[in-house]
Amino acid sequence: MNINFPSVDESYIKAKIAEGFYSNAAELVRDAVRRLREQDDSKHARLMAALDVGERAIREGRTAPYTPGLLDRIEQDARQHAAEGRKPNPDVCL
Repeated sequence: MNINFPSVDESYIKAKIAEGFYSNAAELVRDAVRRLREQDDSKHARLMAALDVGERAIREGRTAPYTPGLLDRIEQDARQHAAEGRKPNPDVCL
């Protein structure tokens, strides 16, 4: 497999090798792909855990109908959190 990088990325890769972080470009790319795979696996695990929580809540009858009033309350909470400088939960953001 051959990969062509823009010059800015190629310079970055060469600098990391020169600094001793990696012995060659292939090692750096393997590490980057491994980290990306781990990140994807972690996101998937968090999604599955959230689905389990939701399914358990449904089974136990802990639900609320989705109404315009509920949406208004969610929007108000989001605006208040933003005004307070609170960061959104990354599990509910795209």
